[in-house]
Amino acid sequence: MASTKRRIHAAAVRLFTAKVGTQLTMSELANEAQVARGTLYRNIDSIEQLFDNVLAELCTELQERVSSSFTEDDGGATRIATGLRMTVRYGYQDPAVGRFMVRFALSEDSLRSVLAGPLMRDLRAGVAEGRFHIDESMIMSAAAVMIGALVSALSMVLEGHQTWRDAGSCAAELVLRAFGVDAAEAHKIATADLRALRPRHADDHSAPPRRSA
Repeated sequence: MASTKRRIHAAAVRLFTAKVGTQLTMSELANEAQVARGTLYRNIDSIEQLFDNVLAELCTELQERVSSSFTEDDGGATRIATGLRMTVRYGYQDPAVGRFMVRFALSEDSLRSVLAGPLMRDLRAGVAEGRFHIDESMIMSAAAVMIGALVSALSMVLEGHQTWRDAGSCAAELVLRAFGVDAAEAHKIATADLRALRPRHADDHSAPPRRSA
C-alpha cells in the first residue's frame, strides 16, 4: 500500500476510535491525515467503504505479521497463545490501533474476518491434536471467548492496569485452560519467550514511534 493511503488509513483509525460511531466527514479526515481533499478522493471511494477497508487491512496485516513468527512445529495451543500475546503487544506499541481493536473487535465485520482466518484454523488444529477439549458445537463460542479475552487484555494495558506482558500471558493462559489444556502446561506455553514480531512496512510513517517494552 502506498504511503499516502497508509497515512489516510492511520488517520481514519484515530478518528473512528475517537468518534461515537463510524461516521466522519472528508474534511475531518483530510485535516487528520494532513492531505488535500483531492488526494482523499483519489485514494478512497467513500467513508463507508473506508471503514471496511481499514478493518480488513488491519486484520490481514496483524494476522500476517503474527503468523510469520510461527514454525512448522508449533501446534494449535502455541499458535493461539502466541497470537493473543503478540496482538496485545502490538496494541500496546501502537495505542491508536489498540483502541481501535478494543472498540471494533466484536463488530460483525471483524468477527467474520476472524472466523474465516488463521485464528479459527489454529483453534481447529488444537482440537484435532487433542489439546483442546471442545466439541464442534462449541467452536464459535470458543472463538468468541478468545476475542473477548483479547479485548479485555488490551483494555487493561491501555488503561495502565497491567503491562502488555502480564495481560497477554494471563489472557493466553486463561484461554488455554478454558479449552482444556493442563494448568501447568498452559502456564508454560503462555509465558514462553516471544519471538520477534515482523516489522511494519518500511514506507509506513503514519504510526507513532514504538514504545519501549
